[in-house]
Amino acid sequence: MIARVTLLSSVLLAAATPVGAQGIEYADGTTRYRVSTTTTGSQTTPLGSSNFELGVQQQITLSVARQAKDTLLATVTLDSISLTGAASVADVSTLRGAKFVSLVSPTGRVYSTKAPPNPDPVASQLAEGITRFLPAYRPNLRQGDTWADTATGKVMQQGMELDRTVVSNFTVEHDTTIGGVRALKVARVTSVKAAGSGTPQGTPVSMESSSTSNGAFYVSTKGVFLGATSNDDVNLKLKILAQGAEISLKQNARTRIEPIQ
Repeated sequence: MIARVTLLSSVLLAAATPVGAQGIEYADGTTRYRVSTTTTGSQTTPLGSSNFELGVQQQITLSVARQAKDTLLATVTLDSISLTGAASVADVSTLRGAKFVSLVSPTGRVYSTKAPPNPDPVASQLAEGITRFLPAYRPNLRQGDTWADTATGKVMQQGMELDRTVVSNFTVEHDTTIGGVRALKVARVTSVKAAGSGTPQGTPVSMESSSTSNGAFYVSTKGVFLGATSNDDVNLKLKILAQGAEISLKQNARTRIEPIQ
């Protein structure tokens, strides 16, 4: 079983003087980022238990261009990627230079997205994370504001169709400066539940998973995404239906996203 890779939110920096409501929208432009994820966990199968560790290092270029009053074109290019540990044998070479194109609202809500296909399970999970790289938020941000979002729908993961529900709670905590740029910190707590079945590699299986994520992201008052961190805990059970065998996975993933100066 290959560890699930998650790319999510924030970096803790010193607070500045609080600001009022900010009508912030993502601005046109191009920014490069460094994304580091470390995942540790354990796996239990009918043959026994084992521990694993996975490291992912990526450099990403994000280009944002307005297409209409309510629509931005967000293009994420994966400039480089390297894996260490449990999934280091996975072939992610086809992802280098890949472009992930999304149409989003001026505050990051995804309308549609297109990612290059890849049959490798680690590569497909990385691709899913990249398509959700740009955080979404409410148009008017003010310190102390809170809100919640719920999203439901079907997703494909490792050859299985899953029904997924994502519940996120947001809090605008304070304003700060990052690299001399004024920004707002938005804390995010997310829970995800998913269940479904399919025939990966021709084997009928069912899967259910639950996860929680605690983190935050930063957006400048001029509309530039300035990084994020997250700490994600995942529990997953996979049943091989023909054999009645069960595989369980528990893992923790820590992610940091930083703009490259």
